[in-house]
Amino acid sequence: MLSQITRNVLASSVSVLLKQSLRETQSRTWSRAVHISQYRGKKNDKNDKPSALVLHAFANIENKERETFLDILRQYKNNNEMRRGHVEFIQVALKYMDEFGVNRDLAVYKSLLDVLPKGKFVPRNYFQDIFMHYPKQQEVAVHLLCKMEHNSVMPDSEMEDMLLNIFGKHGLPLKKFWRMVYWMPKFANLNPWPCPRPAPKDPLVLARLAMNKISSVDVQTKITEFKTKDIEDAIDNTWIVSAMSSVQEELLQTHSPNNPIFVEGPYTVWVADQCIDYFVLRGEAKEKKNDYENPDDVSDIKIPFWDKKEIIPAPTVHEQSDGTYFAMCATGTSSKDSLLSWIRCLQKTNPILNVIPVVFKLSSSMKDPLYIDKDENDDKNEIVQRDNR
Repeated sequence: MLSQITRNVLASSVSVLLKQSLRETQSRTWSRAVHISQYRGKKNDKNDKPSALVLHAFANIENKERETFLDILRQYKNNNEMRRGHVEFIQVALKYMDEFGVNRDLAVYKSLLDVLPKGKFVPRNYFQDIFMHYPKQQEVAVHLLCKMEHNSVMPDSEMEDMLLNIFGKHGLPLKKFWRMVYWMPKFANLNPWPCPRPAPKDPLVLARLAMNKISSVDVQTKITEFKTKDIEDAIDNTWIVSAMSSVQEELLQTHSPNNPIFVEGPYTVWVADQCIDYFVLRGEAKEKKNDYENPDDVSDIKIPFWDKKEIIPAPTVHEQSDGTYFAMCATGTSSKDSLLSWIRCLQKTNPILNVIPVVFKLSSSMKDPLYIDKDENDDKNEIVQRDNR
């Protein structure tokens, strides 16, 4: 009887304890859930500003200068201590660097790289290392270094320390940095046509650099600058940069007056990041005589000691398979009238141009080409429209 009473008391106490523990567990879980919801819904003056508004700051700014770009970076760092959305922010910043004119500024690249938090992306074990720990962050850092390489910006040792603190010594951005440090000094001064940095904006200066670049194949090329206002009946008031060598003048003197020469273009040449249009004065290609001789024919053996052979000079660099190039030019307006003024200027030093017909074949909306012809009864040259029907 006593054992049964004891058993009943113990069973009731155990059931009470189980119910109490279950209530405490439920209350704790509910209180924890309420605490988490309150924590997530907690307002913070420094982090309540969404990062999307900061991303649109690059497009909404009026004065797109270096200082305003740096101000946006400082605002993002100060108002976003958790650095949320840093990958998207760097991608948008890289997109607008050209508009702000900071694509060649090393300090701006450092300040943009400083947006990434330090130490968080460093791999802690071997498996994190081989599986590319935080791939998006590493890719955006590599894109930043690629943009530096595209704009010929050489990184320094401070950027190496920053990459080491952000991604560790096994990260892909640090390996990209080491490749840049090795290769960029080797290719820095290999351009045979150097251009000042930043590139000039004056079209006349760019035209001179472009003509020097194109005509560098012949060291005897002379760059001459003309003004269309010195030519009578000229409509356009602009400049002309012409390139012509003494070898080209000799080729023009030996050209047949019955065969026309052509003014063709515009063609495109790049000077740094600037594009320049130029035109060429070209003639037809010379015919090459290929006399076939059978090397096995011994019926007429020639003794080379008494034979006088004619020495055929080798073709010059201006005589190509598609034609003979006599001159090149770049004008300020790239118009037909400026090209006509160019031919007038060349006629002063090359009188044979008064006899040779010059045909204008320009890539424009003009359907029928124009050419210069000389009338027998008139000493003045005039533009004649050719009928292509």
